[in-house]
Amino acid sequence: MAGCGLAALTMERREIDTPEAWNRIVGELPLSSSLQSWGWGEVKRTSGWKPVRLALFDGGEPVAAAQLMTRHLAGPLRLAYAPRGPALAEAGLLPRVAEQLARAARGALYLQLEPPLALEEPYDVPAFAGLQPAATIQPEYSILVDLEAGEEAVLARMKSKTRYNIRLSARKGVTARIVRPGEGDAEEAFEAFLALFTETNRRAKLLQHARSYYETVFRAMEQPGGAAFISLAEYQGQPLAAGLFVAFAGRVDYLYGGSSREHKNVMAPYAMHWTAMRWGMKHGYRVYDLWGVPRVLTPESHAYGIYRFKEGFGGRRVRFPGYVRPLSPLFGPVQTALRWRKNWVNWRTRGTPRDVL
Repeated sequence: MAGCGLAALTMERREIDTPEAWNRIVGELPLSSSLQSWGWGEVKRTSGWKPVRLALFDGGEPVAAAQLMTRHLAGPLRLAYAPRGPALAEAGLLPRVAEQLARAARGALYLQLEPPLALEEPYDVPAFAGLQPAATIQPEYSILVDLEAGEEAVLARMKSKTRYNIRLSARKGVTARIVRPGEGDAEEAFEAFLALFTETNRRAKLLQHARSYYETVFRAMEQPGGAAFISLAEYQGQPLAAGLFVAFAGRVDYLYGGSSREHKNVMAPYAMHWTAMRWGMKHGYRVYDLWGVPRVLTPESHAYGIYRFKEGFGGRRVRFPGYVRPLSPLFGPVQTALRWRKNWVNWRTRGTPRDVL
């Protein structure tokens, strides 16, 4: 928003306490994310985070908004974090917004921000005064597919093998459907999704949250200005692939998914994704976010196969940067301890200290 007048900007900070008002502000800012929506704050409550929703105004107009999550690490030690946030009218506002959020997070060890900037190649992370580049909590790299041109153009941009597999799945008799919360078959679809997701994580040696977490995603992300749905692909009545998606602020996000190793020749995962893309286009969403590909693209990467599958849908690989603003002298030691802990969890789970992505 070039007319913000950054030098003369005077920010007023307000806490927003209704889903409708919050989602309207966040959803209308040009740089935004579903993880800044009201529903995501309710999701994160289930794992011990407390959301605080702060909107920043200039001249009565919202210019930024941050769903700031706080969580205690041990005793009085706590951190403050804005997942894929803050939402911004323009990237240049980030230092001023960080100042306001640091005041709101007083008492935390540090403030972690992951603004939804979607940097393209060469993926250079811009510098901002008062902020240090940092590893992200959310996936750092993703693939975004442009949905605005319509079905034929989206298909044309895909790799030929991906187009072929989408059409092959239809010829083989795979059927895929979209199921929203509250629909008659929602419980059945959720059970199918969770079973396939759990099976996939077990194969890949990946951790996952408790069942209630995904139930909350499905329920809470069906919200003012947003939607949640399961895309379920079946063959001869058997669920073979399913994804849990959320839609908000012009994007459809593929957050979680899984597939069976049975009947691999019918290409059910392709039908699942294509059905979700078509739903997004039908409902006016502009971008399809495949949500998470490796930082380092080598065949030895644990998730290289995921990248090869996702890149076939014809999107652009982007980077979402992370920043921290230290708020305590304990920031450095605590960051080191958290990294050691993550390395240990990776080693215990998969036999390597490296992150999946």
